[in-house]
Amino acid sequence: MASRHPAGAHLDRARARAVLSRAASVLRSGARRVWHAPLPAISTGMALVLCAVVAFGASRSTNGRPAAVEVTTSPTPTPTQSTSPTQAPSSPEPVDDVNLTVLQTQVDSIQSRYGVRIGLGVAGIAPVGQRSTATWTAGSLTSGPAWGTLDIPIAVAIFDTDSMPSNLTYMLTKSISESSLSSDEALYTFLGTTDAASKAVNRVFQEYGDQVTTVATKTDRPGVPAFTQTDWTVASQAEFAGQLWCSSSDWYIISRMQHVDEEHSYGFGQVVSSYIKTSEGTTANDSVVLRQMAIIPTSNGNRVGVSLVVTAPADQIDTAREAADAVAGQVYFTAHGFGVGHC
Repeated sequence: MASRHPAGAHLDRARARAVLSRAASVLRSGARRVWHAPLPAISTGMALVLCAVVAFGASRSTNGRPAAVEVTTSPTPTPTQSTSPTQAPSSPEPVDDVNLTVLQTQVDSIQSRYGVRIGLGVAGIAPVGQRSTATWTAGSLTSGPAWGTLDIPIAVAIFDTDSMPSNLTYMLTKSISESSLSSDEALYTFLGTTDAASKAVNRVFQEYGDQVTTVATKTDRPGVPAFTQTDWTVASQAEFAGQLWCSSSDWYIISRMQHVDEEHSYGFGQVVSSYIKTSEGTTANDSVVLRQMAIIPTSNGNRVGVSLVVTAPADQIDTAREAADAVAGQVYFTAHGFGVGHC
């Protein structure tokens, strides 16, 4: 039977062992010389190697390509502050997305199906004055009384003051998370007299780019706080929500909008990872008024600011809530085209 190992293979292995033995002997000899060498000589050698490595590394860019030649110029004097006004932001462009046509049709259908009236606003996420897309609205209503949704700008106004209530967390939880109207009144009262409180909240509206909405200071409805009757359009409220998302100083307020009790988490509260404020009231003739302001993700992954008002016949709060659920579902799937929403 033929051998698996040809005779020449033994000679090759013998030669390889001899070469390795000689190499090992040389390495051991060099190591002994280094080990017994004077410390100053070793330090000098290491310094030379280190300098060579640093010099080579300095000639390379971080991506491995040769570094670009550095061009030096004479120093430029620091410019004096310009007295000219800052450039006004460009006008937002209308959203052109076929899905919005579908959404408009769906909102109209929901109004008919539930026998309600709806106002819907959707705005892109952006800092104040930097929206690239125009706010979009749908439905037969364009505005309505703010009711308890006004406690979001009220809370922002409180954060702008020099002092805050010692029980602020409790008050925000009751107002925002549990939609307590009495807590809304307590927040508003903390800002001072009716005149002082309304001015403080109006300043917040102006800081958020809303030069139109003003807090109501009078009402002819007994037992109803005047500020809750502030007329807040769905377009302005949606823009407020979209800009609120970009306000780092108001993040504590936003965090309260994520933890809403089950009773008030219908509508946009059904959207996963939503931040909402819900409030309910009635008109002078006892019709139901439902308001919701929210910051939600849509099915394409982009967030938008939204505002919703639903009015229904007296004692039909459940119908209004079901209509809100239907609108929220349609917005989630079709409110596209508002951009990624960078802050």
